[in-house]
Amino acid sequence: MTSKARTHRPRRTAAILRDRRRENRAQRDMIERVKVSDFLTMLGMPEDEIDRYGSWAGKHIVNAYRAANFGHEPRKTRKRTKPCKGYPAGRWIKVNVYRVSDPALLAGCATYKRTAPFVQGLYAPAA
Repeated sequence: MTSKARTHRPRRTAAILRDRRRENRAQRDMIERVKVSDFLTMLGMPEDEIDRYGSWAGKHIVNAYRAANFGHEPRKTRKRTKPCKGYPAGRWIKVNVYRVSDPALLAGCATYKRTAPFVQGLYAPAA
């Protein structure tokens, strides 16, 4: 009696935890995440300027994200770059992704002079 009762409880608990993780993962995946280049495209920045200034804008955005989230890093994903010398198919790099509604996107773009004109009407800093 005791051995059977002991073995069933952990299995049931493990199943409950597994179901909770599955639900949390589904909820997390429903949230749309964007790369900096996608966000700058949504703002209306030309593609040649995104190629030139997107990396610097990303640095300002990640600094704003860290400041707002107690030094935590944003999620990462991989992105294929455009073809270049030595990499005819491009190469894979790691880039940060953010929620579409993340205030760090607008705050970071507002602090960088090349992207600030695109977010002037959208971002109002806290007083």
